[in-house]
Amino acid sequence: MKRIAIIICSLLFLICVLGWTIYMVRKNKIEKQYVSKESTSVLSIAVDDLLLDNISSLLSKGDQSPDVKSKETWIKSLILDAGISIPARIFLFNTADQKNKFYGILAIKDYEDCFSFFANHYPKGIKFINKEKGIVSVMIGKHIQILFDRNCFIYKIALDNSSETADLESLLHDTDTWTQIGDLKGFEHVLSKKHINYVQRDKSLKIEASIGKNKTEIDGEWLLSQNIDQELQIRAMDTTNQTLAFWSLIHLKDIPILAHLMNKYTGLNEAQLAQNYSNYFDLQIKADPTTQRDTSITYEYDEDFNAVEAKKIQDLRVPHIIQAWKYNKSLEESLPNNMFYQFHKMKAGQYLLQTTSDNFINQIESKPTSYPFYCFIDFKTWPEEWTLSLFKNLKDNKVQATIMTTLQDQKKLSIKGQINY
Repeated sequence: MKRIAIIICSLLFLICVLGWTIYMVRKNKIEKQYVSKESTSVLSIAVDDLLLDNISSLLSKGDQSPDVKSKETWIKSLILDAGISIPARIFLFNTADQKNKFYGILAIKDYEDCFSFFANHYPKGIKFINKEKGIVSVMIGKHIQILFDRNCFIYKIALDNSSETADLESLLHDTDTWTQIGDLKGFEHVLSKKHINYVQRDKSLKIEASIGKNKTEIDGEWLLSQNIDQELQIRAMDTTNQTLAFWSLIHLKDIPILAHLMNKYTGLNEAQLAQNYSNYFDLQIKADPTTQRDTSITYEYDEDFNAVEAKKIQDLRVPHIIQAWKYNKSLEESLPNNMFYQFHKMKAGQYLLQTTSDNFINQIESKPTSYPFYCFIDFKTWPEEWTLSLFKNLKDNKVQATIMTTLQDQKKLSIKGQINY
């Protein structure tokens, strides 16, 4: 019995030593991964550390929905069976010309396995770009596109829909534009010990996140291009029973994603937004829906087959949305009255409000805040109408997320956040 115990302990020791050796070898190769020499920001994800630090969560899973099991099977197959060399830490980057897209470069270890995986999972999205060189393109949904040959696997994640492959082909062929992440100047902080790390070359934004069993903690620093007023004021709002509460007092130059969304929503271009936007926007989605009356016109026929107009009126339950801007005439004229739901516009004090509720508000007060940028989301009360695949998972897991910033000086913010699940 003693001999068996010694053998078992020896085997466990050898397994631990082997595992640690593999871990260290993979970790030492992190700096050799390729990114573009023109990278303006880099996002990194510590694959190995995430798995090791959360192994207890992975082993102690309860009952899961078929959708979750299917996604986990897909991820496992991608890592083990897709013929792609998955490193200990993955790096994604963007460039000044492609601000709304992130790219990644990985190595192919088995071309046939890679082709087979994507041909089986995405038969409608896969096609040959060059059969002779074995260059293959794959579309995954609307925002993810892949290009690979016998040596390299290039992918991009785009904010906008795009079916163009020219940027991926250029990146695949122009290997002289690549550099190893360890040699990329201005990104010393990207080799972080945290699970997720995002760094911009100009040092304007740095965010790190540590992921645990039930909570993710976020820290960061944000250097702004424009001063922030020390007397921070927001619209006084009821923050109880909220699905989402968001506000920003930061210049749009420092939040390009928000500027992009505002451009799509208002129709105002960058110059028009700069002229009419007063560095204030807030958005609320209340947990309880509101009612809108919908009138539709149908035509019926009388005994003589003459068309008779008939009105059909029905009450619809829709999400209770309130958004506010500093009042501006051009903004008022450009904001749409209908976008999925009917929106009512009103001027209330110094604010321009847009809401799905028909309860008009004549006067709104302002109140001080410590947070120039704030966001809270409670997916537990997320509207049923918006439960797409991703949001459904967040809703099912009752995810809550909070991001807040505080002033260190007029151009520097500290970032704190937490995601509970």
